[in-house]
Amino acid sequence: MKLEGLIREAYEKAGVEPPEKPQTKARPTSGQRKSKERSKHQKHKKPRPQAENARPGPKKAGAVKSSQPEKTLTVTANGTRITRWSAPESAPKRVPVVKQASVPEPQQDAVEPCLTISASTDARVTWHTLRTTKPAPIETWPLNGHEIHLRNSPEEKHLNLGLDFGSSSLKAVISDRDRQLTYAVPFRDIQGVARYLLPCRVYRGMTAAGADSYNLDGHGVAFQDLKLALLSASDSHEAQLNVVGFLALALRLIRGWLLSTHGATYGGEIIWDMAIGLPFANLENEKLVSLYKTLSTAAWIASTKEQLTTAMVQQAIKRAKELTAGAPVDSDVEDVEDIAVDVHPEIAAQIHGFVSSGAYDPNASNIYLLVDVGAGTLDASVFRVKRETGQSKDSFAFFTTSVEPHGVMNLHRQRTGALQKALAEQLPDRADLLQAVNGISQLTDAEEALPEQIAGYFQGVDVQFHGETIGRQFYRQVKRQVVQDTYVKVLDEKLLGPQQMRGMPMFICGGGSRSGFYRQLKADLRSFPGCSWFGVIPKPLQRPSGLQAPGLPRSDYHRLSVAYGLSRLKLGELVAQVPAMDVEHRRIDFSERYIDK
Repeated sequence: MKLEGLIREAYEKAGVEPPEKPQTKARPTSGQRKSKERSKHQKHKKPRPQAENARPGPKKAGAVKSSQPEKTLTVTANGTRITRWSAPESAPKRVPVVKQASVPEPQQDAVEPCLTISASTDARVTWHTLRTTKPAPIETWPLNGHEIHLRNSPEEKHLNLGLDFGSSSLKAVISDRDRQLTYAVPFRDIQGVARYLLPCRVYRGMTAAGADSYNLDGHGVAFQDLKLALLSASDSHEAQLNVVGFLALALRLIRGWLLSTHGATYGGEIIWDMAIGLPFANLENEKLVSLYKTLSTAAWIASTKEQLTTAMVQQAIKRAKELTAGAPVDSDVEDVEDIAVDVHPEIAAQIHGFVSSGAYDPNASNIYLLVDVGAGTLDASVFRVKRETGQSKDSFAFFTTSVEPHGVMNLHRQRTGALQKALAEQLPDRADLLQAVNGISQLTDAEEALPEQIAGYFQGVDVQFHGETIGRQFYRQVKRQVVQDTYVKVLDEKLLGPQQMRGMPMFICGGGSRSGFYRQLKADLRSFPGCSWFGVIPKPLQRPSGLQAPGLPRSDYHRLSVAYGLSRLKLGELVAQVPAMDVEHRRIDFSERYIDK
C-alpha cells in the first residue's frame, strides 16, 4: 500500500478527518527569481546616487558646479553593456571661488556718530597744545651744507642718499656701498627716533634785507601738509615752491652733518645719487614721477645758494626743467650725473632691509602683505620679491595695492570734527575748549601718538557715544581696505591660490603703526572662521646690520626703513600688474577610476 493510503487508513481508525491536500506552488521562472532576489537585496542597500552625484570624490569647500550637464555613454563590448559617465574638472592649480559667507563681509557705510560731551570747570585740552617742553631745535653744524663736497683729497667717493619725504616728517639715510655702511642723518637735538625725523613744515618770512625767504626756524608764515598739497594739486605753483624750499633746506642739513662729522672720510669729491620714494599707486602717473624728479633736482640746485628766496626757488625750478629737457650744464652743481635722481616705490624700499637680512629665504615663495600707516594715507600691498642666485638686484611683482586716506591724522581729523560740533552745540559756554580743539584739528606733523580714546585729548572731559564710536567706524574702513580690498582681493581675482594665502608674512610699519588702533590688524588677520586659507603671520622689520643710528631703538627702525631701502635698493624687474592664474577647464572620464557593476 502506498504511503498516502496508509496515512488515510490511520486517520479513519482514529475517527479524525484527514486534512485537505495542499496546493502545489508553481516553480518560479529564472526572471522571477532574479526579481525577488533584487527586491530582497535592496531592502538592505542604500540608494545609488544619480550621475551628477555619483563617485566624484570628496566635495571641496568653494567648489562650483559646472553649468554643463554630466553626460553618460552606453556602449556594448563583447555582449556586455558598459555605462561611462564624465564630469567637468578644473586644472590642478584651479583657484576655488570663495563663497561670500566664508570671507569677511564688506564694511557698511559709516553713519554720523552721536555723542554726548560734558566738562568740569577746570577741563582743558592736554594733547599737543599744552606741552611743557619746546620743540627740539634743529641741529647746527660747522659747515652749513651749501657745499656738495670738500675737495680736500684726491680720493673720489660715491654716496647714495635715500629721502623719505612723508606727510609728517622727512627721513634721510646715506649709504656708502663700497664700505657697506649706512648713516641715518640726525636733524634735531633730542633722544630716540625723533632725532632722525625732520617735521615737514617750512616757514616763509622777510629777511633783514627785505627778501621773502624760506627757513626752518619758525620765522614767518608756516606751511604744512607739503606732500599732501603737492599730490592733491601737482600743478599748483605755490605747492611746488614750498616743497622745493623745504627739500633744499633739508639737503643743506644732510650735507652739513656729513661733511662736518665725516669730513675726514669723505674729504674728496663726492658723486651723489639721490632716490626719493612715491606710493606705488602713484608710480604709473608719469607726469607726477617727472615732477618729483624735477622738483628734487631743483631742490639740489637751490640748496647750494646762499639765500633761499622765493625768487631763487623759482629760478631753480626753471633751471631743473631745462636740464631734464637736455640743456647743457653750467657748473658741477648742475651736473645731472652728480645729482642723479631716481623715484622708487616706497613699499619696495621698505621691505629691502628685511630682504637683505638673514631672515630672508631666497628659496621660499616670498609673498608678503605690507601695511604702511602714514599720517595721511594707509598703503597696503601684496607682492612677491625675487632675487636670482648671485644677483644683488631685487625684482618685485605687485599683485594688488591700495592707497586710502586712512592714515592716523585723518582719524584725528574725524575725531576733532565731531568734537567741534558737539562742543558748539552742547557746551556753547566753553569757547576755550572749542578754540583749543580748533587749534589741534589740522595738525599733520604732530609727534605725539594719538590718544587711544577720544577722551584722551582732554583732562576733565567725559565723552559718551550712543552707538558706534568714531574709532570703531574708522577701523572698519581700515580693515575693509587691508582685508577685503588687498588681502582677499588677490584670491578673488585668482592672482594667488589658497595655498599661497595661508601663512603669508605681514609687516605693519610707519609712524601710525605705533597706535594700538592699527596694531589690532595683527590679531584680526591671523584667521577667520570657516576659511582654512585665511591667515597671515605678523613679522617685525628688523634693523639691518651696518646701519649707524646712535640712540635709535631697535623697535623704531621701521620709521627709517623707507629711507634705508632707498639708499641701498637696486631694482630689477618691476611688474605692476600680475595676470590672473591660468584656469583651464576640461572634462575628464571618471569611469576608469571606479569598478562598474
